[in-house]
Amino acid sequence: MEREEIKRIAEFFKKRRGKVMKKVIIVLLLSGLLGGCGAMKGIEASVNRNQLDNLKVGMTTNQVRKAMGRPYKSEFYGTKQIWFYITEWQSDGYTTLDEMTPLVFENDILLGWGSKFLDGNIRRYRSRTR
Repeated sequence: MEREEIKRIAEFFKKRRGKVMKKVIIVLLLSGLLGGCGAMKGIEASVNRNQLDNLKVGMTTNQVRKAMGRPYKSEFYGTKQIWFYITEWQSDGYTTLDEMTPLVFENDILLGWGSKFLDGNIRRYRSRTR
């Protein structure tokens, strides 16, 4: 490259340095915020795990919601309502069932929680409805 061409390129970037820096800062901030979302899920999982210690069989849905907050998702199986709370976190960008703890209710009363409890309860329910 000739010296004149190098000077022109340097002048071009000098003039636009402010705009380029703004874009770089915006990109860095956005990547930090997006990365922070995953960290928030990790914090939510930790809090939920600790809150499980406060649950007692026989609590109402209102009492559980007050203790645990809003569930990540909920489903119905016949008369059973299942609330799922994030209690594990993997940084793969997906929230899957193995990262959640299910809470099982019937008639707005907590029957129990955990994957083993859910499996046993739903299996019993399915065998009664066949």
